[in-house]
Amino acid sequence: MQCSKVKKLINLYIDEELSKGQMEEISDHIDLCTGCKNDYYELMSVKKFLQNMPPIELPNNFNDMLHAKLLEEKKNLESGQSYKKLGKRKFIIAFAVFASIFILSLGFKLFENKINDVGVTETALNTKSAANYSSQTSISSGKVTSDLKKDVSQANAFDLNRGLDANYERKITKDATISIETDSADECYNKILNISKQYNGYIESSSESSTSDNKKTINVVLKIPSNDFEDVIASIKSLGDVKTIRTISNDITEQYYDVESRIKNLEIQEEKLQELLKKASNISDILQVEDKLNEVMTQIDSYKNQIKIWDNMTSMSTINLTFVQVVPQTKFGNIFGRSILNDILNSVLKSLKIFFEFLKYVFIISIYLLPFSILVYLIYIGYKLFKK
Repeated sequence: MQCSKVKKLINLYIDEELSKGQMEEISDHIDLCTGCKNDYYELMSVKKFLQNMPPIELPNNFNDMLHAKLLEEKKNLESGQSYKKLGKRKFIIAFAVFASIFILSLGFKLFENKINDVGVTETALNTKSAANYSSQTSISSGKVTSDLKKDVSQANAFDLNRGLDANYERKITKDATISIETDSADECYNKILNISKQYNGYIESSSESSTSDNKKTINVVLKIPSNDFEDVIASIKSLGDVKTIRTISNDITEQYYDVESRIKNLEIQEEKLQELLKKASNISDILQVEDKLNEVMTQIDSYKNQIKIWDNMTSMSTINLTFVQVVPQTKFGNIFGRSILNDILNSVLKSLKIFFEFLKYVFIISIYLLPFSILVYLIYIGYKLFKK
């Protein structure tokens, strides 16, 4: 038998409350183990000392005191249980309040988004209605005779064709700005000449400048058919080290056909005015009709010029090129050049920027997770309360 087990049972062994087999095992162990033997003799001496002590007399009111003490302990237990129940009730109330606030906040956010969507839709519809009303009422002005007013109002009754048919050709302008570093700017310029001839384009303008350290810069404005815009961009990229590139596409289809519709309406109005001019019988009517006719013809010419400009812009794309000639550095210069400090500084600044961006997102995520953390904490506290 082990010493730990003997120490647990040694009091029962002394009082002879164990079975016969256990008594024999402990006795054999005590004979062999010095430590357990010393413990045995110490406990035996204590037992004999207690047996020789005179009996202790209890107070006369011991039973009453014991009964009062038991009643007090009972009250403490009951108050503790009531306190636990009160704690559970408080937890349930706090949990219900927090959950209600959380659910109401989510519902309010969804409702607010819905209201905003409806408001944006109604604003767009109102704006469209106002634009249509303005376009219908902006033309009928001028002081002419009663016949002239009647015919002009009929000419202005034609609505502008703002709804585009699917068969209409899209009118899109394309522009690009490209900056390239190269070993030879002149060689790149010659290649641009070949590209412009290959794609039936032309160079609209070019300029050349040089600095004191023989750094040459050539600026070229290249006009190219819009259908070949992407192919030309791809060819230009292979000429050197592209530093910047920006492409802009602008869809002017609606404006284009809107102006065409205006031209048709004005031409109809012009025909009506020509007929009125032939019917006019006095000087006053003739002058009024001629003034209105000149105004309409001026508008037609202005709109037709705009159509020509848009046709040129959509048929030919513009590419603004900048070729910067850079003197190649030696390997030694690439390693120990002046720009190495700038590169190191930029790397440090980028690292700090990324670090602070990371801290910012961690803080934002923590704020978002705070309500959920409080909810989880309340669930944990509730679990501990109900477990007790």
